[in-house]
Amino acid sequence: MLLDVKNLKFYYQTKRGIVQAVDNISFSIRRNSSLVFIGESGCGKTSLSKAILRLLPRNVAEYSGQIYFDGVNVMEYDDEKFRREIRWKKIAFVPQAAMNALNPVLKIEDQLAEPLLVGGLASTKGEALEKVKEALRVVGFPLQFMKRYPFELSGGMRQRAIIAMALAAKPDLVILDEPTSALDLLTQANIMNELKRIKKEFGLTYILITHDVGTASEISENVAVMYAGQIVELSDAERFFCNPLHPYSEKLLESIPRLRQRRDVLEYIPGQPPSLINPPKNCRFSDRCHRRFSKCDHEPPVFEVDGRIVKCWLYERGE
Repeated sequence: MLLDVKNLKFYYQTKRGIVQAVDNISFSIRRNSSLVFIGESGCGKTSLSKAILRLLPRNVAEYSGQIYFDGVNVMEYDDEKFRREIRWKKIAFVPQAAMNALNPVLKIEDQLAEPLLVGGLASTKGEALEKVKEALRVVGFPLQFMKRYPFELSGGMRQRAIIAMALAAKPDLVILDEPTSALDLLTQANIMNELKRIKKEFGLTYILITHDVGTASEISENVAVMYAGQIVELSDAERFFCNPLHPYSEKLLESIPRLRQRRDVLEYIPGQPPSLINPPKNCRFSDRCHRRFSKCDHEPPVFEVDGRIVKCWLYERGE
């Protein structure tokens, strides 16, 4: 087991109240595997990645739980030790919107070399640049573009540069937050193919965050469905895409057009997600659920069904 997260909470303090962005989440991921988090925008996926990487804003109201990385509870580390030993060296991050993540006034080679020098992974700039070149070759980035600025590159090239930055330190775990957002379909396919190749070639472990179910199906071995700050279903990918358990998961998959399945009308989920400032005490999906019954007036516990996890009263008896 590479990463084991237990009862993780990450709340923000705002003027309107406390936002329960990540509310008592538990999951684990084995080395050399991949886990995809899917769900609507605002369900807490990106906040979860920030909680794992300890990229905390100033308005944190609560940050608690246990995060075991390679058997060690890194929540016990102070900020300096976590930065020095874990972040970027063992857990790297690929943010969404590559143009916003890159500094527009620095050349690509300088931006990719900087974390290696600051993190002590290279003693000289020349050594750092050699590692940068190696990482860029891995992602298929032309080395003649190293001296260009981000605005001189296409969206796909910028995304490859960001992925190379994450891989330069040779981490064990890479968290990918919407790695194909704002890219055309052909570029998306190319990026996903590169990610699959890199994972297989270097034995990496991925956590992919996306609201695109099609993208999730490309690379996932396991799927976690998030809704209103909680994981409502956790399953292996094959059984999830063939037979989702949670009513929210069902509606998500039914809203996606299928290449070999004709549908005159796509399904949709009525209503809107609850506020995370004052979430309901009952099942958080109950107001939008097509399978609601009396027990949904109470918050469901987590049930295990044939090795799959689901947070729904329908499975109280393992049905």
